[in-house]
Amino acid sequence: PPVVVVGGGTRPEIAPFLERIAPTLIVVCAFLVSYSVWDVMAVGLAKQKHKYYEGKSYKDLPLKVPEEVYLAQRVQTNQLEQMPVFLVGSLSCALFVNGTLAAIMSLIWVILRRRYASVYRGAVGVASLSDIGLSKLTIPAYFMVNGMVMATAVHAVRSLFAY
Repeated sequence: PPVVVVGGGTRPEIAPFLERIAPTLIVVCAFLVSYSVWDVMAVGLAKQKHKYYEGKSYKDLPLKVPEEVYLAQRVQTNQLEQMPVFLVGSLSCALFVNGTLAAIMSLIWVILRRRYASVYRGAVGVASLSDIGLSKLTIPAYFMVNGMVMATAVHAVRSLFAY
């Protein structure tokens, strides 16, 4: 079916492009929504639970934040730090390499990152963060995202010499 462009009209010539990136865009959008709902909101909920901001000015805030607030902030910050390479890697892999492959690798990355967030945020009271096994989640996630970036780079270089 032809692609309907917002604002009216159809542009069937872009249908193959959209079909190629649509699965990856679905995964990316799902992650971005989950980030907003679970990671960003978790920080606010933890601060509210511990009455972190209630009736305080900046100078009155404690120097040490409650552990639950700290962990929620670390999760949210770390997810944000990982987003640029995920967004560029997944979308460029979908365009240059293979849309289905990019969607599958992106989905694996999202599952690993969602699990990472859950485990890290749930580590309140754990003596050592090394005990919660975050590396079992971060290392495979790095392989997924770097695999997409490297595949894109290889195909981009190849395209330079194709003509």
